[in-house]
Amino acid sequence: MPAPRISLPALLLCFLPALAGCGGCGRGESSSGTDGVDGGKPVVLSPKGKVLEAAENQVDPDGGSKAVAAASDRVDIPAGKFVAGSTPGDKGRDPVLEPADREVELGGFSIDRYLYPNDPSKPPMTGVSRSRATELCQQAGGRLCTELEWERACKGPEGTAYAGSAAWDPKCAQSPASCASGFGVLGMGAALREWTASDVAPIEDMQPKAAAVRGARGSAVALDHRCAHRTAIDPGASAEDLGFRCCRGAPNAASIPSPAWEQTYRRVELPASELAEMLASVPALSGLDRNIEYFKEPDDVNVVLSRGDAGTAPPNTLLTTSPLLWNPVPGEQILVVAGRAGKDSFVVAFYRLPGDRYRIASTFILKDEKGPIALGYNGYVRRRLSWASCWDCRGESGNVTYRDDNRVVITQK
Repeated sequence: MPAPRISLPALLLCFLPALAGCGGCGRGESSSGTDGVDGGKPVVLSPKGKVLEAAENQVDPDGGSKAVAAASDRVDIPAGKFVAGSTPGDKGRDPVLEPADREVELGGFSIDRYLYPNDPSKPPMTGVSRSRATELCQQAGGRLCTELEWERACKGPEGTAYAGSAAWDPKCAQSPASCASGFGVLGMGAALREWTASDVAPIEDMQPKAAAVRGARGSAVALDHRCAHRTAIDPGASAEDLGFRCCRGAPNAASIPSPAWEQTYRRVELPASELAEMLASVPALSGLDRNIEYFKEPDDVNVVLSRGDAGTAPPNTLLTTSPLLWNPVPGEQILVVAGRAGKDSFVVAFYRLPGDRYRIASTFILKDEKGPIALGYNGYVRRRLSWASCWDCRGESGNVTYRDDNRVVITQK
């Protein structure tokens, strides 16, 4: 009888007794972009610092105090650097549209405190196309803000996730003028989407060129009100929840490049000693035996196959005991590893962050089971790979799935 399993998608999301399945497996098969065939030299990783906790296990911050706006109808934003985008694994993050913690330097500019017409006694103007918004800003002696200018003004000098706060305050949707960013700009991301002068660059087979829009309608889910939230729409569109605000000063040329499709799976060189340090830095995994080792290839791969009824893998599927660097969608890299920790085996997935740092995505521990475990992948299947100690055997195999909500879940069949 198979040994008990402990499954921890994004750490401690579900507990699995023997032969019990874990729900929440999402869809996600795609053959876009490269064919994903593994080849060439392995990617050499050199992890830096502690592994970040999964977003699901972090305590949500309270809203805190909101910045107070001054009386002037324009706000001067000083020249300087800020971190655009969001951290891989953040709740609500769309890796296709939001860059991964991208440091940007902008020149100084000024931005209207309120949405156009920048008059607190009048309602914001909505229902115009981007070209019309551009004309109206020019007539007012300004210009339509770029999206990075908008994001910097929203995040403020402290770089908060929401305008003026670490968390979303639903009251801002009802009273946008009461919510100021750290720089004192009002209503950013509160109740209306906003045109920007920037474009979203195209991505092959996925995203056409479009206009970059920031902010969110008042009824949007909380995560859409983040300063980093970004959507792509037709520049000729108009809507009653789509307004704009104007900036002044020389426009900043900095822009957000769109990510490209990468090879779906690449084998990785990661010393077991470094993996042990990564696992030890995660509180929920620190109890694993520190004697971490990988399974052998091809011997242990053959053991996994021989235990299954078919004795072979399906067409176009490769099996490995090597760690894999996985690109399920543009802008996202996931490190998937399988190994043995003393008397236990495991499959762990990490979000890869800039600077070769990592964040827990999902874990699956096979208690009192020494394996071996192999990872099975098909370069034409973008959003899912398999793991098995007995190939395609119920209770002895499962999937690592990249869901439609950009979360990673490891499940058991």
